[in-house]
Parts: sequence; C-alpha cells; structure tokens
Amino acid sequence: MASNRDWNATRFPAWFEHNVPKRYPLPRKNDEDLLQMVEDIEEVRDLMSLRAYYQAADMRQKELDELWVSEPIHAAKASYGSNWGYYYGKSEIQRWYADGFLAKRQAQLKEWSETQGVEYDEKNLGAGCMNMFPLSTSLVRIAADGQSAKGMWYSIGQQTELQHGGVAQGQWQYNKICADFVKEDGKFKIYHIVCANDQNYAAGTQYSADTYIDPQDDIMAMEFGTPTIPMNVHDNTYNWADNYPPMPEPYDTLTPENSYGPEGHPMYKGGF
Repeated sequence: MASNRDWNATRFPAWFEHNVPKRYPLPRKNDEDLLQMVEDIEEVRDLMSLRAYYQAADMRQKELDELWVSEPIHAAKASYGSNWGYYYGKSEIQRWYADGFLAKRQAQLKEWSETQGVEYDEKNLGAGCMNMFPLSTSLVRIAADGQSAKGMWYSIGQQTELQHGGVAQGQWQYNKICADFVKEDGKFKIYHIVCANDQNYAAGTQYSADTYIDPQDDIMAMEFGTPTIPMNVHDNTYNWADNYPPMPEPYDTLTPENSYGPEGHPMYKGGF
C-alpha cells in the first residue's frame, strides 16, 4: 500500500517537488561506523544543550571559549546569523555576542544601582533579567567523512530584560536554530549558527492574525544591531515561506555552498 507521502507526490507532483524536502536513505555502515555516528550525534546534541544552559546563565564568554571553533582557519569564517544578517568571523561574534552583551548588562546594573540601590557588583550582573531558549525536535546529520555535522532544532523561548526605572519587559520568541559543527582536536565545535526568528512579541500583548513587525519596532532586530553582513536572511512575514535555514540532509563533506554560513545562503551560494 502506498504511503500518504507517495500518494500526495503522485497527485500533486509539481507542488510536492518544490515544497517537500527529498528523503535520502542513510548510507550503509558497518557496526563500528554506526557506533561512531551515534556517538557523534549525541556529542552534538550535548554541545547544543550545554549552549542553552550557558545562554540562560549569561555565560556567553564561556560559550565562545569552550563550545565554538578556535583554530584560525575556522575562526576566520565562523558566523552567527539571524533574520537581519550575519556576524562574520569569530572576532566579530566576540564583539557583538559577548563584549556588547556584557556592556549592556553593566549599563543595566549601573542604572538600577543608581535608582534602586542595588549594589553595583559583578555578582549582580543580570539582576532583573532572565532568558531561556530550550531546544527541541533535534535533527542531526553527520558528514560521511566524519569531520563535520549539521543540526536543526526548534526553540520556543522567552527573554526578559530590565528596562528604565527598574521595570522588566518579557518577550516570547519562536526560533528555528540550525548550525554547522567541525571537529577540532577530535571534538565537535560550533562553526556556523543561524537563529531564524519566526515570531516574537511582548508578553501580555494579544497575538492577532497580523504577524508583521516593522524592523524599526522589532526588539530582536534592535538587539541584533549592525551585523558584518546585513541582509534579509529569513523573512518572518509569512513564517516559513522562504524555508531558510533548510533542514539538514545526509551529505559527504562540509563546503561553503552547503553550510549555514552566509556562503550557503540562497542569495550567495558560494559567491560571497
């Protein structure tokens, strides 16, 4: 008996070919290779889970130092992407993701210390703030050469930031997160990451049929700042209509063209 997938593919061939990702069978492996693949998948999943906990604890510098690539050949092309562009090169990621974030936390605490009497001490950095982006529905592919991996997760999370006057502002965020990983000294490290936001809105507001947010009013866009490569990476006006970033499929080896870096985006496809 034909599956629903096969029946739909027969009935609507043009739509199916354009919209539904192809399924590729996993290559045959011997027992040793299969065990290694399972170990690699679990290592990647653990790595991203640890990243979620580091984020929640505001340990961004620790994340960059321990979980991201460090070899110069990789650091030069590491990237952090979101809807509005990419921070390209680990030094640029460091400047925005760690240094800029620390400066923001220091400014928040300074104001709260001056207006609310909270002690200005490093132990109080992040007071009044909270964020958590748990990961679900993991899909991890290990390259046939075993030297890289690709993964996709979905995160329904929240971010609460301290505002002027000691008021907290909460925000719901729905993100599709995809990443490339490469091995350094035998361990997988984050190489490229794309946090594609589908929806975000302030807690307590009514979510209506109109999902469009003007970038000038988008809290996430303002927080993302001015990336190294400004571009429309993911258009969330119609949520997943652009299918970016795409789900990972079995592949042989990591190249710029099949990566989640800017070189692999449909606007560039290796031409960056």
